[in-house]
Amino acid sequence: MVLRVLAAGMIAGILFAVAWYVWFLHCNRRKAGDVLRWVADAFHGHGRVGGVRWLTNSSFQARLWLTPAVFRRASLVIRLQPREMPLLWLLGRVRQQPETLTFQADLDGPPSFDLEVRNHRWESHARGQAPLTARKWSVGQVGPFVATTRNDWQREITAMMGALAAARECHCSMVCFRRSSPHFSVTVPLEAIAPESHTQTEIFDVLREIAMGASAARF
Repeated sequence: MVLRVLAAGMIAGILFAVAWYVWFLHCNRRKAGDVLRWVADAFHGHGRVGGVRWLTNSSFQARLWLTPAVFRRASLVIRLQPREMPLLWLLGRVRQQPETLTFQADLDGPPSFDLEVRNHRWESHARGQAPLTARKWSVGQVGPFVATTRNDWQREITAMMGALAAARECHCSMVCFRRSSPHFSVTVPLEAIAPESHTQTEIFDVLREIAMGASAARF
């Protein structure tokens, strides 16, 4: 009797796991269709999607055919939540890992440097229950700056800081420049190109502005 109960429980668990996997795999495929429509709207007038290749069950690559500009061999890598794998999905939720879109392309000329910029935000909370107006905050805005421990760092990198600062509205989580292909890549939360996002139609202009900053730094 006990063995039958255990066997029935195992079978029920397996069936549940299979049903979960199949259903959420279907959900990710449906979400991918929505994302491709967002991409079409975000890059409208600048290019179109030329093909899609699935990398994993929750990530895929979309080739972009762009009008002549600073980008060559452009593509997007979209990473969705791994909903079909319960443990990975739960871990991502705990770590608050967002779904992301990574734009990557070659430039007309490769950068003369390798650079990786990650976007970090810090918040400060003062102790006590004093009202905000009583704290007499003094807030100042500073320009971009570089802190380095190297004597031979490439000072032309500072020419790009203005373009990187302009990308704050798109909440870029990472910007990379490489001397090897792909020369340029930018990662943003997937919601940055969602229809309700005010940055959807601006994403291409932001990408182009950052990339042109790298081109300007070569001269």
